Amino acid sequence: MTADELQEMCERGQQALMRMDYIAAERELVRAEEAAWELRDFDTLSRLYMPLQEARRQRRQRCCEGEVHLDLIAQGPDDRVDGRRIVENYPFGQLLVAGWGSIEPAVQVRRLQREHGLYVETFLGAVYPTDEGRIIALLPLEDAALPSAELRSLEELKQALPQHTIFLRPQELPEGSRKGDWQTCAMTMALWERLHAPFLAAAEAQTDPLARLKALRRAIEVDYACELAHQRAADVARSLRRCARIGQGIY
Repeated sequence: MTADELQEMCERGQQALMRMDYIAAERELVRAEEAAWELRDFDTLSRLYMPLQEARRQRRQRCCEGEVHLDLIAQGPDDRVDGRRIVENYPFGQLLVAGWGSIEPAVQVRRLQREHGLYVETFLGAVYPTDEGRIIALLPLEDAALPSAELRSLEELKQALPQHTIFLRPQELPEGSRKGDWQTCAMTMALWERLHAPFLAAAEAQTDPLARLKALRRAIEVDYACELAHQRAADVARSLRRCARIGQGIY
């Protein structure tokens, strides 16, 4: 990708943001961010994280206004949770989708959201049997390696699943679907914060700016709408841009 093509992509994202087409804005700006990262174009990165944050903030806000259904979870090994059917039934809102020992249904929901430009989001859930009953595991990342859904103690399950997984009992989740309001928004935001908090802390602990930016991108991968991670990423990119210019003798 050329520098001109990258800037044109950023401009298309900005134009979509001004039209309040937040899905299109995010799509263009994400592509631009990925290209700028590959090119180590810190000048472009420093300028696009804030509009990308705004597009994602607005996307989440729209999702908060839809149907909230946080118990789309497998009841047992023979209960097939179908991501496509879930999207057909709930194309607008906030979901918690969990397969039996698998996050694939939730991954499918996310894939369909991107393909069809929907204002719907889901946590990455997987259900496991334990000696204390069914446990819903919320995974931070899609690339997690998951154990089989065999009966274990809860402590054994915690050891088997990736670090920073959140463990919930079915009774901790509201039953059925309801229209989103400030209470449901607060509930889902609290879960997203629990997921991204350790990744944000790990990024802040990095002393090398490039390593910090890489870790902040990881935190955003966990929670696409983490505003603080976008703000920090913009700041770090600006510092890397200044360092690059000093190295080139521009200052």
